[in-house]
Formats: sequence, C-alpha cells, structure tokens
Amino acid sequence: MPNGLLLIDKPVGSRSTECVAQVKGFFGKSARVGHAGTLDSTASGLLIVLLGAATRLSDYVMKLPKHYEATVRLGISTDTCDASGQVIFRGDAAKVDERVFYRALYSLWGTRMQLPPEISALKVNGKASHKIAREGQVSKLSPRPVVVTSAVRRSPLVDGRARISVVCGKGTYIRAIARDIGEILGCGAHVEELRRLSIGPFRLVDACAAENVDPGRIRSLREIGTSYHRVLLTDDAEQRLSRGLCVPAAEAGRYLPGTVELNHGLWVEGKKMAGFADLVKNSVKNGAKSAFLKPRTNILDAPDTDGLHGEGADRDWGAA
Repeated sequence: MPNGLLLIDKPVGSRSTECVAQVKGFFGKSARVGHAGTLDSTASGLLIVLLGAATRLSDYVMKLPKHYEATVRLGISTDTCDASGQVIFRGDAAKVDERVFYRALYSLWGTRMQLPPEISALKVNGKASHKIAREGQVSKLSPRPVVVTSAVRRSPLVDGRARISVVCGKGTYIRAIARDIGEILGCGAHVEELRRLSIGPFRLVDACAAENVDPGRIRSLREIGTSYHRVLLTDDAEQRLSRGLCVPAAEAGRYLPGTVELNHGLWVEGKKMAGFADLVKNSVKNGAKSAFLKPRTNILDAPDTDGLHGEGADRDWGAA
C-alpha cells in the first residue's frame, strides 16, 4: 500500500465519499484511504485523497489555503445557498452594477465571522445540520471565524451573474459568501457553479479522474510540508525527535519560512522521517525564554527523495 496523496478531479453530481470508494476499490479493501476536505456534490474540482500514512495528516492538509472559482447569481436566494436548493427569496438585481457588486465582494476579505449554511454536514448536538433543517427544525449553527485572503471578480456582471475567484482558509463556505453578498446588496444571491482549483501546492491541473487512478501520479507526503514553516533537521535532532524527545530549536537544523500560520503546525523533516512538531517556549532565569521543538504523535517515517536539505537559509531560532 503506497503512502501519499492522489489528486482527483471530482465531477458535479458525485459525492466525495464515492470518489474515495473508487480509489479504495483500486488499491483493495484493506487499503487505508481517506480525503482531506469534502466537496459538495453540486461542486467540482480538486479532491485530495489520502493513502496509507497520509490519512494521519488529514487535518494538516485541510489547513492549507484553498482557491475556488464560482459563478454567483444575484436576485435569488435558496435554502442551500446554491442552485440545488428551494427558492426562499427573490429580489431585484437590476440596479446592482459592477462597482457596487465589487464593493460587497471586497468587504468580505480578511478574518470575519461567517454563519455556515444550514444545509451542511456540520454537527449540532451530534446530528448533521442538513438533517435537522430538512426535518423542518432550526439547526442553530453558530458563526465561526474564517479567513478570506482574496475575493475578486473574474468576469463582467451580466444578467445578474458574475464569476468570482476566492482564496480562503479552512472552514470557509463559498455558498455562504454568495449568500452574504446577496444580503449586503439586498437582492439575494446564491452559487450557481463552484469549482475548486487548488489546495496549498496541489493543483487541479495535475489531478486525474477517480475511475482512472494512476499510481505513478501519487504525490509525496513531503509536499504537504512545503506550505508550512519547516525545519530541515540535523541527524542528531532527527534521532532525538524520532524517539519522542524535545530538541532545542536553535540546534534543530535549517529553517525555511512558510505561508501557513506557525500555530497550525511546524513541519520537520530529516533523511528518514517527516512530520510535525510544536514550537514550545519555556521561561528560564531573568525572564528570558528558550524555544524547543516538541514532537507530535503523527511524525512519519519517509525516505529522503526530494532533495530538500540543500534549500533555504539559516535562521536564528533563538530570536523567534
């Protein structure tokens, strides 16, 4: 059973679990197969399927930034916030011009509280929100913080439709972004089409169909770490971390900056291992602090095949 990631182009109408089942069927019933972030059946695009040891890193893959393209339809709101739902509101989008639309879109940038759609897989008291809503009850989902790095218009606003491009963090619903645009403009809106183009360094152009699995296209576990802050370990630090011991950060190895926030994890890798560690700062005499790398339980064994040890520049970890 291989360890790595397989990039799948999920079509509209297919469930993420169905794609995983197709891949599992290729590798056999005993294979460990999962995915890192579901896509609605009404959406298409990149689905990352995790194989073997990669299933232990699902949460870290889901923390990578995601890039979507969507068509937003103004003038109609639905209960699902996409084209598959029942119409719950019709408004007048005729007076909305591109300048006003872009202002509404731009206002959603940054860190904000977003209320997830009621028709979602999020749990409320252990029950999926979409099941509660479809039973005619109020699911009572709470707003949660999300990060929208960018949201821009990619096409003219014609007949109440515009194509948008969104880069966002974990847990962001593009359907909710469309709903919020409609509320800001007062005319209602929903997502008419949605496609995921990338997750971190993994891009849709490199994906294959779930029914056409190519083992030669399995991606290395080490690629997960390229978006994170990371340390290329010395031999001594690698040995100590692999035994579950802490290592002084200043002695751990070569540091390479990343784009994912440090509090989401620090990638560490050596010649025979790769995985995540925590950066812990301990107080010492006179109020000074020393930093240590503390291994997490999901540090993985992985051969050094990517030649990463020659990259980057040294950094003084003691100043971090």
